[in-house]
Amino acid sequence: MPISQTHTNANALEVRGIGKRFGGFWAVQDINLTVQPGERRAILGPNGAGKTSLFNVLTGDTPATAGTISLFGTNVTREPINKRIQRGVRRTYQHAHLFNGLTVRETLFLAVAGVRGGWRQVLPLRHNDARLTEAERLAEVAGVTDVLEREVSELSHGQRRQLEIGIALAEDPKILLLDEPAAGLSPAERPKLSALLMALPKDVTVVLIEHDMEIALQTSESVSVLYNGRLLAEGSPKDIMQNEEVHRVYIGGAHGH
Repeated sequence: MPISQTHTNANALEVRGIGKRFGGFWAVQDINLTVQPGERRAILGPNGAGKTSLFNVLTGDTPATAGTISLFGTNVTREPINKRIQRGVRRTYQHAHLFNGLTVRETLFLAVAGVRGGWRQVLPLRHNDARLTEAERLAEVAGVTDVLEREVSELSHGQRRQLEIGIALAEDPKILLLDEPAAGLSPAERPKLSALLMALPKDVTVVLIEHDMEIALQTSESVSVLYNGRLLAEGSPKDIMQNEEVHRVYIGGAHGH
């Protein structure tokens, strides 16, 4: 069961002075972020801006070197990744971690079973298993119902990205962090991903990092721009599009799409 939240009016995510250092190199430094419950926040930046390093610190994949992280008013800076998962944090990765030999149905079932702590009694599957029902619901949300019986190895790149989002939605997360969901998608697959992102449950706080500015601005309410590991600008999609500094270091220079 998720850890109970007592700070019902608190920010979903509050980051103060976060930094991550590898040896003498600061991948991110002095980052401040405030994300409201249910907000759609994009974190933009060219390659090497520090986006994934920041995500890894937020989720607990790597420890912060400096600063604090709070989820719904609770300081989680020193909590391991499993504790943050219990608090409702889910994430995807830039390179999907999927088992090619499983079907889509089996993959989503295992995601549900894993979150519920039911690994010891996963098999055999029963048609009335509530976890199967939940897996089918996730497939519908992620737009992969039509490929439920297909093996993961047979999916297109776009379908794999959709499946990964479905996995991350197992057991109704409170915060969903998406690591470059548009990476590697064809032009034909991008509209479907945008529609999926915009249709995510409104009570889930969504933070996505992206190199693709078009998808990020289309699917988010607010945007933070990183450059060289630091926060360069923050505001609405319109504010960011009109920001001269963003144009100078991102759109006019490093952004290649």
